[in-house]
Amino acid sequence: MRRIPIGQILVEGGSIDGRQLRAGLDWQRRRGGRLGGALVHLGMLDEAAVVRALGLQLGIPVIDLATRVIDRDVLRLVPARMVELRRVLPVELLSETRRGPLVVATSDPLDMGALDEVAFASGKAVRPVLASSAQIDVAIAQLLGHHRPDALEMPAEPLEEMELVQPVRAQRFWN
Repeated sequence: MRRIPIGQILVEGGSIDGRQLRAGLDWQRRRGGRLGGALVHLGMLDEAAVVRALGLQLGIPVIDLATRVIDRDVLRLVPARMVELRRVLPVELLSETRRGPLVVATSDPLDMGALDEVAFASGKAVRPVLASSAQIDVAIAQLLGHHRPDALEMPAEPLEEMELVQPVRAQRFWN
């Protein structure tokens, strides 16, 4: 079965128009990476729209981790180090068979290596679901009690107390 290109899904769904698709394809051609990432980088889409389109393209359900409660026993089925390194999050253990399946949230369902590692470590069959990278990062940080080491926690400061150290220059962007 031939996969429908994600650009076509986004245009037909009304998320972007043909001009935006061409700009995203041009960016992708020059910089590399995936079309969805290019469209997000260019500010034409948010990550959630790309994840929904990817779910349609691959026939994989999309999950909203912000509203999902994950049982600690399910989380313990996969080593925390693997969850952090491979950026996969066990969400639910179904009881269809004695081997699960274990529902695993990922932002890259084509990373078969990560899914195979989760299956091996948990001893369960794995069923991937899609989630945005940002949601996976936040959920992992919250559930494993870790904070990103590269993120600085700064106290909120009122804007009127901030000092402008460099004048703001007006910039024009041409399309």
